[in-house]
Formats: sequence, structure tokens, C-alpha cells
Amino acid sequence: MTMAQRGKAVKTRVRKFKINDLNQVLGMAERYASWDATATKADIEEFHSSSPEFFFVAEADKRILGFVCGRESNPPAETLNKWKSRKVASIETLAVDEDYRRHGIATSLLSALFEAFKQKKIDLVTLSVPAVELGAMKLYGKIGFEPRAQFLWKRLDS
Repeated sequence: MTMAQRGKAVKTRVRKFKINDLNQVLGMAERYASWDATATKADIEEFHSSSPEFFFVAEADKRILGFVCGRESNPPAETLNKWKSRKVASIETLAVDEDYRRHGIATSLLSALFEAFKQKKIDLVTLSVPAVELGAMKLYGKIGFEPRAQFLWKRLDS
């Protein structure tokens, strides 16, 4: 049983991603953040090199329990006007070890990311969530995200 499973509080620290976190983050991304594609080592390195200020990990006892990475978006001016926004960013990936969910780790990671976004004068955040991730939808709704669209698909017989 993990600490989380016994109901004890998990004391985590949120900090910026460092390159020596790569293998732990990659393992977590492979287990928990593969939606349409599984993140590769190159993907994680690219997130870090392109937006290091928007890449955070939550750790306890030198073990990474979760991570989030975001990126500034560059929608056309017409889109910014329609969205009544000056600067937009997206949450690219958020993952928390399933043994440590519902302990505020995702919320802490998102708070750190939102603070970094605010420092860059970003005023709107977007994200995509797989429809099966009901827990994630509940979390995002609780912190103020509103549904904007539905992405649907239908498989055609050949």
C-alpha cells in the first residue's frame, strides 16, 4: 500500500522540470498521458526546450508523482478578438500517478502553471481532454474551465 492508499496526506513539492527528471516523467507520460499518441523522450525534451517556464513536476521523496506542461499559443488576431483575449496558452499534458490522485497534486501543478502563465500576461487557457477521462473533466470543471466544443468521430466500415 502506498501512502496515498492508506489515506495519509502526501507532502509534495511543485518545482520546475529539470532534465534529470526526464526518465521519470517519460514513464509517467507513457502510463497516464497517452491519448492519440504516446509521448516519446523527444516529445518531453521538446516541451522542456520550447517552454521550460511552463513545465512543472510534483515530487515527494525524490519521486515524481505528477507533471504538467503548457505552451503559449499563437491564434490569429481574429480568434483573439472573438475570444476577447490578448494572449492564449494551452495545457499540453497533465498526469498524476494513479496511486496519488485526489490529493491535490493536479491542482497544485495547475496553480503553478497558471501563475507562470499570468507572469507572461496570458489571460486565457485552453486544453483538450479525452471523453473517457471523467475525473479530469470533473477537476477542470471544479477549477473553472468551461466546455467550448465537442470533438466527435465515427468509424466507417471499409
